[in-house]
Amino acid sequence: MMPKKVNFSRHLEKHWLDQVAILSSQKIDEIDVFENISRILEPSVRSKINRDKTRSQLMNIWFYKSGFDESWHASAFEYLNKVDHVPFILHWGMLITKNNFFADAVRFIGRKTKYNSQFTYGQIEKYISELYGDTETVKRSLRSVLKTLINFQIIHREQNGYYSSQKSKGIIEKKYKNWLLFGLMQSKGLNSRSVVDLVDDLVWFPFLFTLTVNEIDESLFELHQQGNDLILFKK
Repeated sequence: MMPKKVNFSRHLEKHWLDQVAILSSQKIDEIDVFENISRILEPSVRSKINRDKTRSQLMNIWFYKSGFDESWHASAFEYLNKVDHVPFILHWGMLITKNNFFADAVRFIGRKTKYNSQFTYGQIEKYISELYGDTETVKRSLRSVLKTLINFQIIHREQNGYYSSQKSKGIIEKKYKNWLLFGLMQSKGLNSRSVVDLVDDLVWFPFLFTLTVNEIDESLFELHQQGNDLILFKK
């Protein structure tokens, strides 16, 4: 069995993601995007090595499409072209679809904070190390995920060393729901899954995610009843 890929070496900030999303949607070439991101990062990330790592991570999230459905990517850019700011839920969808390390850390936090609002670094480090290996690379990447989630105001670090999750939940607009579910299925390599399993996935813990039958996009999915379960099949 191949080791799981650890690919979150640097923390991310929302305003960086906003600018990279906009650049990526403008159909400019890779070199121009590359140079623009470098300029955006330079005031905050002084080390060239760290700047290169951060830029690569940002471009993997929004610019590079290899291995992912082209129409799914195009839909994200269509959403961007219809609004005057980048909806945070689009960043979230890209992150949980394209970065399994990030998604696994988020699932742990969602599970721990479902009934208890706090967790410790030691708890999440133990869990992630069991999945990805007990290495300094894994631990450094985990710290980058936690710092990113703090920047997103999804979690907070308390004075006692514990982390807590935000109390309020974000609302997911109807138009993004099918895009998010399609992305989640891509990330897991699935062609079908029960609606309940998809909607209840703990990657959505910062949000209120509900889905009715009438909201399912029939251009993306077929819906079948199997026993008591409703199953979504990707077309």
